[in-house]
Amino acid sequence: MKKSLIIPGLGGAADCWAPVFTGRLSTCFKVESSLLPPDGTTISEFALKLMPEEPVDVLIGFSIGAAVVQEMIARRPDITSSAVLMAPPAGNNYPQPPEDANDFSNGRGKWSTSMLEMMFTPEWLAAHPNISEFFPRVKRQVPGERLIRQSNAISDWKGCLDTLKNVSLPVLILAGRYDIITPLIHAETLNKTLPNVFLTIFDTGHGFPWQCPLETADRILEFQQ
Repeated sequence: MKKSLIIPGLGGAADCWAPVFTGRLSTCFKVESSLLPPDGTTISEFALKLMPEEPVDVLIGFSIGAAVVQEMIARRPDITSSAVLMAPPAGNNYPQPPEDANDFSNGRGKWSTSMLEMMFTPEWLAAHPNISEFFPRVKRQVPGERLIRQSNAISDWKGCLDTLKNVSLPVLILAGRYDIITPLIHAETLNKTLPNVFLTIFDTGHGFPWQCPLETADRILEFQQ
């Protein structure tokens, strides 16, 4: 069976994914999810620490995790047969998320609530007031100090577009049309940069792996066929 490695976004735990998402992927892959490493202060350092010892069939990254995957394939394009970038940032030269996305001054609870509200469109939130039901209960949250370090790392990240333009492995980009955390221009820029790329845009915000997990997983599976 093929092997996949999924890297979550800011503050994401290894078990943060919707079970139906990983369940659908597991029909084709042995699914492993690895949270961002506890040490390291830059996206490049995270990428080096998460580099698989043996090549995998597909690397999948979400948000800051997609930045890590970009650094991984830029440094070692032989480490995977393909890559999937979900809600990917292109670097800090492009529009950044609202200030609330990196505001931890009122505690983790307030930040988490703000992030959840930013991940979905107002219309979808109005129709689904209990958004916590779409997220699994993780066994262990990322500590606050590590969360801040991750936030600083992605804020400082300039991207690696100059290197990615020479990476020929197939890359699938999945993006939300109404994403305010990583606006669509990030995905569109990567789509213009990578030479062997496929772009799918969902009519969602940033949180499409939880809002439409089956559709997200199915697009990844189609890409692998």
